Amino acid sequence: MARSQLDRQIEEGVETAAVFIGRFLSGAPLTDQPRAPGGLARWLHALLRVLLLMWAGWAAWMWWVGDQERVIWVSAGAAAVIVPLMVVLHVRAAPRRRHMQTLVVPLSLALKEMMPAWDDAQRLAAVTIPFDRSFVKIALPDGWHGQDGHKEMLRELVNARLGGRWAGEWNFKRYPFYVLFQPQKEKAVYQVPDRVDFFSPEVQEAIAQCAPGELVLGFDDHRDALTKSKTGETPMWGLSVGSGGGKSSFLQMIITQLVGQGATVVGVDVKQSSISCFEGVQGVHLYTDPGNIGDMRAAIRWVAREVEARNYLKKKEPNKEFDRLTLILEEGNEFGDASKEWWNENKEKGDPGADPVWGDIASIMRMGRHVNATIIGVFQDLRESAVGNRGLRNMFRLLLLGNFNANQWKMIVNTSPVPESVDKPGRMLVIEGNRRVWIQVPYASPEAFREYAMQLRAERGYSTADLYGGAPAKSKERLPSLLQVSKPLFTKEPAAVDGEARPALESSDNGVDPEEKERFPEEDALSESGGPPADAGGEPEPAVRMEKVTEPADEAQELLTLAEIARRFQERGVEMNANTLRSHKSRRQDFPVGQMQDDGKERFTMEAIAVYYDIVWSGEEEAEPAVGTVPDAGGTEKDAGQAESV
Repeated sequence: MARSQLDRQIEEGVETAAVFIGRFLSGAPLTDQPRAPGGLARWLHALLRVLLLMWAGWAAWMWWVGDQERVIWVSAGAAAVIVPLMVVLHVRAAPRRRHMQTLVVPLSLALKEMMPAWDDAQRLAAVTIPFDRSFVKIALPDGWHGQDGHKEMLRELVNARLGGRWAGEWNFKRYPFYVLFQPQKEKAVYQVPDRVDFFSPEVQEAIAQCAPGELVLGFDDHRDALTKSKTGETPMWGLSVGSGGGKSSFLQMIITQLVGQGATVVGVDVKQSSISCFEGVQGVHLYTDPGNIGDMRAAIRWVAREVEARNYLKKKEPNKEFDRLTLILEEGNEFGDASKEWWNENKEKGDPGADPVWGDIASIMRMGRHVNATIIGVFQDLRESAVGNRGLRNMFRLLLLGNFNANQWKMIVNTSPVPESVDKPGRMLVIEGNRRVWIQVPYASPEAFREYAMQLRAERGYSTADLYGGAPAKSKERLPSLLQVSKPLFTKEPAAVDGEARPALESSDNGVDPEEKERFPEEDALSESGGPPADAGGEPEPAVRMEKVTEPADEAQELLTLAEIARRFQERGVEMNANTLRSHKSRRQDFPVGQMQDDGKERFTMEAIAVYYDIVWSGEEEAEPAVGTVPDAGGTEKDAGQAESV
């Protein structure tokens, strides 16, 4: 049987009525327009509609039976209660409406691009944000995994709409799927202190808690003391710190702590000012004269020999412990250049071309740890060439960098990214393996460090029981060339005036050092008496010197290298060896002081060398020298005609 149009209209009417009744009873909006967010909850709408329906049915029945007055009074009473209640609820719901309209609804609308499978109502229902904004929970559609960058877009959207930084916790494993955003906790900001006083209670307490061999380096960004042990895996320390980075303060602080632990300290400092404040402190041996590089090399050699002796005894007594011996090499770059120049000038035939001092340093670094001998090397630029190209840079297991640039970082550490250097005195980056810690070095005046070190030695004592040799003696400090005053030694005989000869200038007026006069008293007697002094038998003593030659003033004061001086003496018949002169220059404290030239080489005058070796020759430049004696390299005397070296 065919359905008529009436049948279809009846069915559609029934369906519409059923939908209306269902929406009415469920509290859903009665129209297709969604209810404005922030209003009454849906269940409350449903309850009010049911109550309204019940009241309407009761009122109609009572009105039908004739009890109109009762209906009027009950309706008036209900209105008196419900209307104020509705007003109160509306006012109290205002913040929720604003919250929904200003935050939740815009956020849900912004999700359209990232969740196109849902409609606006579904996206609005998916967003949950409490009033206190403590979290943001967003439900995710099935099969959604943040493809096409939507995951990162969603995180950035939450950060932009709610402000700050939010961390997301994604749930893709269990239904229902969602993402929960919570405020990302801000890390506390810590800063390295700008200045730390060495004598402050916190520093002294940290030093007091150090075990033997453990030293305080500085304070980190948590104001905690950073300590390192020179007895463990980091016995050798290397500093690559630019000028003004606080190297001097660091060394002074470390030496003071070493003195407090009874250590012997050997300091080599061509800078002359970093550690010189400890001069005179027992057990601290300083070599700071850049004019005597040989002394510095001898000190390094002595430490290497001490390490050799300790290793021999350690082999015999494996349980033997030694007092600490620390070599400090300050301004390593300058020392390396000066030592190389010294070796080039003083090496003899058959000696290696490379400076052997780095071999001694390598021996200390390789063999010194287990006999309590260590090195602290301080450089402005710790490149491989600065340590003799012997692979020693990698043996500095603990590095401290300050005032560095990107090139230095790549050369020494070679990791990325390159940290930014903090150009502040005493601010250093401690590098141990993969660990990086910025510290501030404790500071005090050099005088305070010295006074405290003297006090520690007096209180705790000092022992040389584990030293099997003595520290090398120091040569007489050499005056820099620009501060030297050159005086002529040989002068011309004054010419006669009016038939009378002028009196000859005395040796003191001719610029002869009084010390030289004391070294050769027989020469003074010879010059005063006009001839050699007589012996007990009245016979004159055979002359061992030749007459002084009259040299032109310009040649007498000409500055020459030792090789040129030896050559010129050989032209005059005096056998000299340039290598022997260099050897005497480096080993003898009373050797004449030369003048340093702009090219970095030291030059001397012929007069000074002649006086030192007591050499004179005949008045004619080409005349044969008289037979005399000159000292050789070993201090013995040989016939001048047969001597191979001075």
